[in-house]
Amino acid sequence: MAFHDTVYSILQSVSSDPGLLKRSLPGMVDFLWRQGNADAQGTGNKVTDQEASFADLLTQRGFQFLAKGAPAPSSGLYYLYQLKGSQAGGDFGLREYKDNKPMKEVIIDLKHTLSKIFYLNDGWFENDVIYIISWNSGTAGKPVLKTHIALGQNIPTGEENTFMATLKKMRSTTNSDNKRVGSLIPYVRFANKYSCERFTSDTAAAHLTAVLASI
Repeated sequence: MAFHDTVYSILQSVSSDPGLLKRSLPGMVDFLWRQGNADAQGTGNKVTDQEASFADLLTQRGFQFLAKGAPAPSSGLYYLYQLKGSQAGGDFGLREYKDNKPMKEVIIDLKHTLSKIFYLNDGWFENDVIYIISWNSGTAGKPVLKTHIALGQNIPTGEENTFMATLKKMRSTTNSDNKRVGSLIPYVRFANKYSCERFTSDTAAAHLTAVLASI
């Protein structure tokens, strides 16, 4: 199956069945933690069930694991885990190789929450990254699992982007000044959260359509 059709199928499956990303797969958790190397000490960052479940889906659909820094394979479908490190955006890179060159690639970033609010940590939504957000539209006692899939540029509103641009400028200015107060060396980081309340059925359908069209 071609790259486009395979990725398309995976995203459609995840969208229609949120439980696919809630499975307990300890073997895959350990595999990702060691970056596929049984003798490795691990990445030092906890692998989530959501990440392991997604990697399992990739494997089932014909994607093979490719370690960061490994030689480019001759051809086929491959996935990389934690492209930029354990604390950076882009949990998975899905690639199609031909003649030892990556011909196509999509970047996937996974977010999950047991409530209606998830963490963005120190970042913001990145353009052309596909976000898969697992969330609960019900209550803790009566969970209603949902999956929202969207391109980074389609998630925030114009108002939110404008506010974040101001906030990021303030952070950059503050940190570049590098003022020291006694023995204290301050450094500003964000701990932003984002609410899923905007993810209505209509919004979810529109965002997924845009994602599938972009592959």
